[in-house]
Amino acid sequence: MIQKLKNIAKIVAGIENQDLILSDQLQIPLKEATRLRKKADEKNRTSVLFGSNILTTNNFWYLHSLKEIFLDEVYRFKTNNKQPRIIDCGANIGLSLVYFHRNYPGSNLIAFESDPYIFNILEENTKTFKINNATLWNYAVWNEESTLEFNSSGDLGGSLMKSSTHPGNTLSYLVKSIRLKDYLNEPTDMLKLDIEGAEVIVLRDIRDSLDMVSNIFIEYHSSPDKEQELDEIITILKYAGYRIYIKEAWNNMQHPFMHSTYKPYWDLQLNIFGYRP
Repeated sequence: MIQKLKNIAKIVAGIENQDLILSDQLQIPLKEATRLRKKADEKNRTSVLFGSNILTTNNFWYLHSLKEIFLDEVYRFKTNNKQPRIIDCGANIGLSLVYFHRNYPGSNLIAFESDPYIFNILEENTKTFKINNATLWNYAVWNEESTLEFNSSGDLGGSLMKSSTHPGNTLSYLVKSIRLKDYLNEPTDMLKLDIEGAEVIVLRDIRDSLDMVSNIFIEYHSSPDKEQELDEIITILKYAGYRIYIKEAWNNMQHPFMHSTYKPYWDLQLNIFGYRP
């Protein structure tokens, strides 16, 4: 019993320490950090980051993104270019742009977000954080210019890709797409692809243009009702001359051998890093 209480105390202390880290490193008031954690589903969609108000969509995923982007720094890269060109595909509410702007202040930012509702939030947050070096496009990233059906979840999960595991509360509507290949006609220091399942289709189309890209970040999404394509991503990156590093983006299945008992949105999510040796 005593050991159990000690374990609980460690967990509580760990959670409180996370709040302190957010408060100290990201200038989020301690009270606000605690609110975000305790009220994950609260309808209050305004929070604080680096002392400024920021619009959000979901407290739980906001906290997850803060950790991934600002504490783990998954988008950090080295460059000697004082004006690095960064293409952000799947900019969502703009946290990645805040990170790029703070760490690469002279950068040329090009950002795409397909969800019109999220795009409005992206625009507002970009203004709040005075990210004047960003060009924002309300387009889906694809392998051609077209009009496509988009499934919006209202937060991080919007996708062009249909799946039987999509939650029932998604809204579907038509969005315009651009061909990413058309934007890779000049040297690019960082290409971020977080496009919820469309990454393989886009990678196939841009594979011959990757020599223009120094660093590439891909979040791989595996749909449980479709053939996995991780091998194709690795092959494309390998033959484009990248070294590859992979991290788990989310623990979708804690016990993969019990897969028949899971009904995940994605059955595998990986952060894939391609860098030049």
